[in-house]
Amino acid sequence: MKKLVLLGAVGLLLQGCSAVMALNGEKEPKFELIKKGQNRAIIESQPLKPVTTDVLPNGNIVSTYQYTMGNEPSVGRAVVYVLLDCISCFISELITMPVELSKKGEIRFIRIEYTRDGEIVKIG
Repeated sequence: MKKLVLLGAVGLLLQGCSAVMALNGEKEPKFELIKKGQNRAIIESQPLKPVTTDVLPNGNIVSTYQYTMGNEPSVGRAVVYVLLDCISCFISELITMPVELSKKGEIRFIRIEYTRDGEIVKIG
């Protein structure tokens, strides 16, 4: 009897793990904003992490940014996971949790050159 209660308690603790994981993640940058002539402040308002910044001999600034693709938060997935948990008495976590763990996304980099005034001159 104690084992059954313990198993039920563990099941309740695990409930919703995949749903919480589906709500967490990193948004993808809006690439339509990254174009020549765009201001650096707008670029850096995107979910881009600066990795390196160098100043060229002509005074231009080159920054390399890191971003993640394929790991955006999803309310829809979270709702489905909660419904599956309710229907299956949390057994669905055996499937949905590994699915969410596999969604780490792909880390990518983008290199952007700015003028002294902070306008994009070159991408890539």
